[in-house]
Amino acid sequence: MQELRVVGLDDDGTSVVCEGASGRFLIPIDETLKAAVRGDLSRGVQTTIEIESVLRPREIQARIRAGATMEEVASLAGVPVERIKRFANPVLLERSRAAEMAALAHPVRGDGPMAAKLSEVVANALHDRGHTDTTEWDAWKATDNRWVVRIAWSVGKSRNEAHFKYVPGAHGGTATPMDAHAKELLDPDARRALRSIDSARTAPAEPADAGREAEERDDEAVVTTERVAGPRPDGGVRPARLREPGAVARSGQNGPHSAHRGRPEMPSWEDVLLGVRGAGHS
Repeated sequence: MQELRVVGLDDDGTSVVCEGASGRFLIPIDETLKAAVRGDLSRGVQTTIEIESVLRPREIQARIRAGATMEEVASLAGVPVERIKRFANPVLLERSRAAEMAALAHPVRGDGPMAAKLSEVVANALHDRGHTDTTEWDAWKATDNRWVVRIAWSVGKSRNEAHFKYVPGAHGGTATPMDAHAKELLDPDARRALRSIDSARTAPAEPADAGREAEERDDEAVVTTERVAGPRPDGGVRPARLREPGAVARSGQNGPHSAHRGRPEMPSWEDVLLGVRGAGHS
């Protein structure tokens, strides 16, 4: 490293003229040089950020804790995001831990805290709607120094968010809904009303007696297959024959009692033995 010695100021008084073995150099008189003269640069990069940005590290962490992103704070401070990370990371871990604890909290409805955990209630609500549980959890501190938990999930191209006020406690704490989406997640009636279209397009259930009616129709077809015997013209007995299945159904088209009229009258045994025709054939 080359050593320089101060010679003086330049003509306009905005730079310091230094001289070394290889020649003369100009060093602008800026805040960094002033801090070096005061001995403030001994605190390292933190002081550099305090000088270069309009926000001090404590202010940066306060904004991150309140829900701002590193990109938003870097833009406001006028410094690269890399300069914000070392101060933002501890606060981001704090926020992530608060969101994890809130997932184990008990949601509060009108009748008091629920026995189930917030994460369970949210998962069941999304399942009832036919949605996949793709929730993203985040937390930050509001102006009243209370934790606010945001649960975000996507359905198609739409993005939904629900906010809860989280209060830590010995048994997991409580989570109180802050907006309409949060209340709907806790309301079973609202969950049923907001089911997805796909789940509502299920086929109607078949009536319970439909199978019984089919069995009765099958039984009727079997019953129509019977033996029919009658006298022959020569006085003998006509051999029995089988009626075709479905004959009753075809003959029944003429009226409710056509099935009985279409079936030949069975002769008595006396008529068969004596060779007498039935009354209908005399």
